Amino acid sequence: MKIVVNKEDAYLTLKEFLLNKGFSPTLIRKYKNRGKMLVNGEISIVNRIVFEGDTVELLLDDENTSVSPEKMDLHICYEDEDILVVNKDAGIVVHPTAGHPDGTLVNGVAWYYEKNNIKAPIRPVNRLDRDTSGLIIFAKNPFMQNYLQIVCPMKKLYIAIVEGDMDGRGTIDLPIKRKPGSTIERMVDDEGDTAVTDFYVLKRSEKLSLVKLELKTGRTHQIRVHLSHIGHPIIGDTLYGSDTSYIKRQALHAYRLTFRQPFIGKCISLYSPIPDDMKAVLKNAF
Repeated sequence: MKIVVNKEDAYLTLKEFLLNKGFSPTLIRKYKNRGKMLVNGEISIVNRIVFEGDTVELLLDDENTSVSPEKMDLHICYEDEDILVVNKDAGIVVHPTAGHPDGTLVNGVAWYYEKNNIKAPIRPVNRLDRDTSGLIIFAKNPFMQNYLQIVCPMKKLYIAIVEGDMDGRGTIDLPIKRKPGSTIERMVDDEGDTAVTDFYVLKRSEKLSLVKLELKTGRTHQIRVHLSHIGHPIIGDTLYGSDTSYIKRQALHAYRLTFRQPFIGKCISLYSPIPDDMKAVLKNAF
């Protein structure tokens, strides 16, 4: 990873420069201790002054995961040196687990990295449930993972089809915790972690409503739990009590990701069309 110092950043120390670019003190310390911070090709100390035109280089770790690569037809929406964005189909698990040790999206990404000689760890920045479709982003280095999760969080928009005549727009601000006795299910509870979801109803009928949602926090099953709690569960979501006659999975789709790529200085907004199974429901409902 190389960054050229511009006029505005001249005369800062190397540490101040990296902090301004979004690097955490922990990452800076990590690269300093490993001798992997270079200025104009020379290993440098953190209190070195940088000048306009200097090239700052971080020799980011190229370790990979122990996940077995598996050939998979990945729907790649965007890629650069730091980021890979994939459009995930419903029914695909993101991470290998005891119940799904292979055939996961991470296995597919490992195969893609190996095929293209990409020396990078596999770091999902956002997570999607198995039966939720849509955009998922992988960071190719620890800086981008930290940047997109903490320093400059990305904007995540979803679309869902829910039961009932849901009205208007608003914010669901209800804490969520794990349901006692379950390793999977979550519930709204005052002792839970803060969870905030904005919603806007796009279309409505007596039986179904089409809702746009934005996650302000990222709790497990957050959208599913919040909508079920207010009496409008996502159709097809058997875990949180919905009708499955319309569709064979929860009708939830991560349709837009917007984030800033700090190294090219651009805001990137990616869109994933509504899948055919959800389109079929909408065609009959409205």
